[in-house]
Amino acid sequence: MKFWLHIHNTPPEQGMELAVMAEQLGFEGVVSDDHWFMPASTDTHDPNERAPLPMDYVFPDIFAFGGAVLARTRTLKFGSCIMVLANRTNPFLVAKAAATLARLSDNRFVMGVGTGWMRDEYDMAGVPWESRVPRTVEMMEILRKLWAEGPVEHHGRYFDFPPTYAEPRPSQPIPIYMGSVVPAALRRTGMVADGWMGMTSRLSELADQMALINQGRDEAGRADRPFEFMVGLARSGDGSLPSVDDYVRAAELGVTQHHVGPIDHALGVLRSGFDDKKRFIEEFAHCIIGAV
Repeated sequence: MKFWLHIHNTPPEQGMELAVMAEQLGFEGVVSDDHWFMPASTDTHDPNERAPLPMDYVFPDIFAFGGAVLARTRTLKFGSCIMVLANRTNPFLVAKAAATLARLSDNRFVMGVGTGWMRDEYDMAGVPWESRVPRTVEMMEILRKLWAEGPVEHHGRYFDFPPTYAEPRPSQPIPIYMGSVVPAALRRTGMVADGWMGMTSRLSELADQMALINQGRDEAGRADRPFEFMVGLARSGDGSLPSVDDYVRAAELGVTQHHVGPIDHALGVLRSGFDDKKRFIEEFAHCIIGAV
């Protein structure tokens, strides 16, 4: 059973220390969130969050923070959870940054992508909100092309380019997981992604969510391909944190990896202190990782 630490609302220098701790304590990897900015003039909050999301939360740049984490660690993996792919208007820049991380880290980078929930980001990027789903899927196709042996070309709905090289390429394919919640998005994840990077879910929700993903895999003829199910477990109905037995039950359902946190959510607060974060990581490693 593999555990990833979800670093959330943490200054990058503190996040670096948490990542080093996570490696020492036996975590498989760490994941970090991605938002370009948070608008101060809106009351909108992430509808997928189990708690309101303050708009002045800290979101380090995924590639800069990921590069620093991977340089400071030896075995720890790093993932984006999740990158709002479609509002990064140039797939070449994404492909180049991800490939460079993969090459420099011995393939320890995992890309989690999604369509996002905040229209403001798309408006700022000049990308039509209504195009976010097909644009995301097409960009995933382009990334895989650019990471393969060149030259490659693409003639699609949103992007068109002639035979092109985009070096360096990763020495092996970079896994692309999708973050998804609603039924249509879960089916889409099975159809086009290498794994699911789910939000925090209750055990009672997992079987239905995973069935929709597997339905998409079957429909796309991809059921025989490797696929990772990564998800965070929510608190139990009585408010208690997930137990060892809960993680075992999730594994029996087919969950292959867990992302733990975000830490603020696990602690039940909006803004946890740095010492509280470190204490949570140590206690989780002792009580859960050490017991499974």
